Formats: sequence, structure tokens, C-alpha cells
Amino acid sequence: MNRQMKKGLIIAACAFSILCVTFPAYPSDRQQAESSREKMAASMQGGDFRQAIMTGIEAEGLFNKEGLISKRVTTLVSLSAAYQSLGHYKKALETARSAVDAAVKTGDKGLISSAMARLGNIYLLVNQLDEAEEALKEAYQIAASEGFTETQASILNDTGNLYSLKKKYREATAKYNEALSLSEKTGNNALSARILANISGAYLETANFKEAESALDSACRKSLLLADSHDKAYTFINIAQLFRRLGTASAGQRSHFAARSLKALQDSLSTAGAVHDPLAAAYALGYIGQHYEDAGNYGEALSFTRRALFEAQSSQAPESLYLWQWQSGRVFRLEGKTADAIPAYRGAVTSLQSIRQEFFGDCRIYNQLSFQDIIEPVYMGLVDLLLRGAETEKDREAAEAHLVEAIQTLELLKSAELQDYFQNTCVAASRPRIMKEDITSPDTAIVYFVPFPDRMEMLVGLPNGIRQYKMSITKDALTQEIRLFRQRLEKRTTREYLIHAQKLYEWLIRPYEAELLSQKIDTIVFVPEGPLRTIPLSALHDGKGYLISGFSVATIPGLGLTDAQQRKREKMRVLLTGLSEPVQGFPGLDYVPAELETIRKLYPSRLLINPDFRISEMKREFQETPYSIVHIASHGEFSENSLETYLLTWDERLSMDNIEQFINIGKFRRRPVELLTLSACQSAAGNDRAALGLAGLSVKAGARSALATLWYINDQASADLVSEFYRQLLPESSSKAKALQQAQIKLLSDNRYQHPGYWAPFLLVGNWL
Repeated sequence: MNRQMKKGLIIAACAFSILCVTFPAYPSDRQQAESSREKMAASMQGGDFRQAIMTGIEAEGLFNKEGLISKRVTTLVSLSAAYQSLGHYKKALETARSAVDAAVKTGDKGLISSAMARLGNIYLLVNQLDEAEEALKEAYQIAASEGFTETQASILNDTGNLYSLKKKYREATAKYNEALSLSEKTGNNALSARILANISGAYLETANFKEAESALDSACRKSLLLADSHDKAYTFINIAQLFRRLGTASAGQRSHFAARSLKALQDSLSTAGAVHDPLAAAYALGYIGQHYEDAGNYGEALSFTRRALFEAQSSQAPESLYLWQWQSGRVFRLEGKTADAIPAYRGAVTSLQSIRQEFFGDCRIYNQLSFQDIIEPVYMGLVDLLLRGAETEKDREAAEAHLVEAIQTLELLKSAELQDYFQNTCVAASRPRIMKEDITSPDTAIVYFVPFPDRMEMLVGLPNGIRQYKMSITKDALTQEIRLFRQRLEKRTTREYLIHAQKLYEWLIRPYEAELLSQKIDTIVFVPEGPLRTIPLSALHDGKGYLISGFSVATIPGLGLTDAQQRKREKMRVLLTGLSEPVQGFPGLDYVPAELETIRKLYPSRLLINPDFRISEMKREFQETPYSIVHIASHGEFSENSLETYLLTWDERLSMDNIEQFINIGKFRRRPVELLTLSACQSAAGNDRAALGLAGLSVKAGARSALATLWYINDQASADLVSEFYRQLLPESSSKAKALQQAQIKLLSDNRYQHPGYWAPFLLVGNWL
């Protein structure tokens, strides 16, 4: 072979080698999907749920593309769990539903049972208990028929959680024990540990402390047998929190249970470190800080809390960040370091605001996240510090700046509260920030009631600025007086209410009464809180007369939640609806025809009464005609659960969502709905959350104002008051608040109706002009 030929062969060999390197064999979509699913599982094991979601989405898409539906289902189930772990409950629910739909198409009983169980679990978290029960029941039936023992145990554990949410702890404990028996047969120590912790929680709720401790001891032993993982770390955190609750409930053994709690948290921290899980570490460190806060060791509390803050930030977990910012603020405050506490609380509020839409979604989370326990105190803690600072601040401008910030924080809280009640982040969203000039207006006082455990504060916006008033009344004492006033106010045959009306006037009005008179205030707009939403403040009595005799009165859920602009009232058209005949087990409302007929004579209107008052007819009317006023004279009730709030129609129940949808039809017309009147509704006495629904009525419905009743009145007095209100509203110069005042005064002047039980329950909510 000559030299030239050898050279050619060498070049050819090199070219072949280059070709082999340049064109490697790429993995197929199926291989890539399997690889992504394995990475997802590893990320979930280590608690990196954001990475798990990224790889899971990729795997799910590729499995779907390849037609591997069974593997797509298992990936969707895992994805739902990952979304849940990050607090993205709405997305978790959507993904679980997709898993069920895909599983049903396969006909695979195991996949269907697993996907249904996941759906039932997330339904529990978002408090859709009927849906949860149905999904869990179906999943269990399939699992039992096919002999899927481990799946049965998991479903029974969730069923126990369902009964716990319903406060049926005996039934819950029975389900937990049944789940534990099956779990023990499978040798699944992780599931057994979770079940035992749940058994302990149920025993705690029924004050069976020995049984609760015994179950926790067993849960600890099971957890120690587990390999290190994200789930193990969180099981120890759950155990620690239960030991802390045991210590709170058993004062004589508080230190014993505190030590047990600390040991569980240390085990959690060690586990989190072993699997490099910064989020689990953040919770373990944060709760260790809480342990030292409870013990009064504030130096150690701050040290661990700062470490928790660092881990929460490094794991990009804003849903836990606010907890440790809040905890820092509490500890600084306990140390007397107000200058450090206020920024910490501000940070917690800012973090909460940034995550509310994403973290809470359109769901209401019970047990895991109680609004009154871990949301409201963050806002109120900052308000408390700001008000104390304003009280001691010598510089007037600096003091007023504290008051304005306190009101701004209260407004954020009120928005969050309504969103929580209506289970919808779109309610009260994107409202403008309240400024000083919004709080001060001519002829009007805006009064914020701010109850604290040790005192009552009132922030009053007057034409010449904001004033702060304080009364040394405990929150419990105020609540008790409010309850008695409401109960006795509804008894129209006695004057037992009067002593309470006068005492509440001394507490809630007298401190700033002189300012109201000196600045010639004629309208008071109240921003009530909690129990104060359940009473008509117009019926407070100064010893000579009722508040309504001197001032027109309105109630708003918050200034930022109210369209407080004055608009020219053009020719108003009214949609009149109501029931006078008995329907759906409710008695007839005899006065309704006369009430509606009186209004019809005053305004151009369309009448839907009895068989004509149907949801379909209302929808058609809103689609065809722009109404300024919607009047509904029918049975209605505001419930503590917004989904159970209703108004009765001829053959159905009209929900708040229905009303919102109808009113929104005309929202972009030239004349939106100015007033929504509900003349026969009620909210239960003593139910502050139900009263919150009434307070947020105009916000939810999309009307500028609402006129509604705190309790039900089925007699001529109601018809007379409503008719007079509409007469007084006719002149352009009359505000809605003054129209209601004149109507109430007219009834008050009638010997038959002098008792406030007749005229006081009518509240004007929202725009008062």
C-alpha cells in the first residue's frame, strides 16, 4: 500500500470518528419522560417542590405525547401533591381532577382509586367537605374491592381527617384506628406515624391527654425507624406541635411536654440537614425559636428565628417567611425593642400581601391555616405597635403618620378578611391605598373601631384630621355587652336593651362626641370590627335619645372597599322582586305586595313577584335593562359560610355568586347598580362571621350600596320604613344615609314603633352619599 493510499485511509477513519462524535444517539421522548419522573421523585424526597413541579410538568407532557396514560396519571398525582406542599391549593385541585379524568379513561382500578384519593385529600384542605366525602368513599370502595390495603389505610386516614374537620372526634378516632390496623399490616411506618399523630390530635380535642401522649409516643418510635426524607422531617414537626399543644393543655406538665416538643424539632432539623431540605429546616428552626419564645429565652428565640428566616429566603418560601418575620416582631416586642419590632411586623405584612393570591388562592383552609390564629394577629400586631407609638409620640405630624399607617394596615386586614370569607381573592382585590385625605371629609366622621384584648381604640377621621381615642375596656367585656344588647334588642315587648344601649354609647361614642358637635358633623360612617358588626349602632342611647336622632349613620367594610364618590343621580329604574306566598317550607311575607307597590309608584320599575320571581327571569331582566336599584323582599340568611348564604326565590335559592353575576352584567354600562336592598334577610345573633357577609354585601355584589336587615321583621313596620326610605331618597339633595335616618326617625315618632327592634335592624352598607 503506497503512502498516498494510507493517508486516504487515515483521513477516512478520522472522518468516521468525527461523524460518530458529531451525531450522538439522543434519548427518546419516553426515556426523557422516565428521567424527568425520576428527578421529580428525588426532588420531592428532598423537599424541593419547585424543582419537582418543573420536572413533573415535563414528564407529564411527554407521557401524554407518547400515549402512556397510566404513567401520566401517576405523574399528575405526584404533581398535585407537590403543588399542595407549596400551598398552591387551587392548582393542586385542578391537577388532581385531571388525574382522575385520565385514570378513568384507562379503566385501571388502582389508578382510579389513587387519583380519587388524592382528589379527596385536597378537597379536605380547601374545606369542600361534601366533595371530599364523596371522592374518598368512591376511592375506598375501589381499593377495598381490589384489595389495595395500603391505599385503603391512606383513605381511611383522610376519612378520619374529614370527621375531625366536622368535629366528630369519636368517629374520627374510629377511622384512624381502622387505618392504623391496615397500615401496620403493610409495614408502612411512615403512614403509621402520620395516623398516630392524627389519633393524638383527635384525643387532644376531646381532652383525653393520656391517650394523646401515648399515641404521640408511638408516632415518635415509628418515625425514628424511617429513612431520612422530607416526609420524615415534617412528621417530626407535626409531632412537636402536638406536644406543644399538650403542654398548653396540661399546665402541670408544661416543661415535660416542651422538652418532648424540642426533641422532636431537633430530630426534624437533623433529618432536614441530611436530605438538604432548607424548607423543612426553616420550619424546624422557626419552631425551635417559638419554643424559646415560650420559655422567655428571647436571645435564643431570636437566634433560631434568624436562622429560620435565612433558610426560608434561601429556599424561596415566602409562605413560611412571614411566620418568622412575625415571630421576630413578637420577640423584639417582648424585649421592649419597639423600634425593631415595627419593621419586623411590616415585613410580615408585606410578605403576607405578596403571597395571598398565590398561596391561599380561591380556597379557605381550615385547621392548617386559621385566619383568626395566624393571619389576623400579624396585621393587628402591627396596628397595636403603631397606635402605641402614636400615643407616646410628641410630634403631631409623626403621630398622625402612625395613625394613617395603622388605618392602612386595618384596610389590608379587612380586604383579606373578606377574601377569606367569600373564598375568592378577586373580591376586594386591587383597591387603592388609603391616604389621609380619604379619611377626612366635610360634615362626615369616619370611625374605625379597633378592639384589643386589654382596651378599645377608636380612630376618628374628622374634617380637621385624625384623632385617637382609647377606652380601658377588655375585648371580652365589650363582646359580652354587645351580645346582651343584641339579644334584648330583638325583644320588642321590653326595654331591657336600654341599659346596654347606654353603656355602649358611653364606651363607643361619648369619647369623641364633643368633637362631632363642635365640627358640625351630621353623618357618622362606622367601620366596625368583629362583634360590632352584629348590632345596629344607630340604636345606641345617650340617656336622652338614640344616636340616629342626631346623626345619619352608615356602615362600611372598609374605606378602601367602598366607592365613596358622590355621583349625580339620574332617573333611577328599579327591579322589584319578592315573595308573599309560602314557598319551600318558608312562611309567606304578607306585607311584601304593599311594600313593592309603594315603591313602584315612586320609581319606574319592573315587578317580579311570586311565580315570576325566578333566577332565570332576573338574569333576563339584567341582560335587557340597566337597573339603578335592585330590591329583593324575600327570606334570606347570611351564614358563617358564604356558600350557604342565600335569598329565596319562587323555586330556588339565589346565591351571592348569582347576584354578583347579574349585577356584573351591567357593570360596564353608563349607570351601574347604585343600591341593592334586601328587606327580609337576617344573620344569626352572636355569629360574627355571618355578620361579615352582611358587611361585605355591596363589595361582593358589585353594587355601590346595600340596604339590609340584621334580623327578620315580618310586619307592617318593615314595609313602612322601606317605603319611607325610598320617598326620602327621591330628592337629589338627599343622601342615602340621610334618607334612612329620616325613615327611622319617622317610625320612631310613631307610638307603635318606638322600640328600636322595629326600625334599628336596617343597615346601610357601602356608599352613604
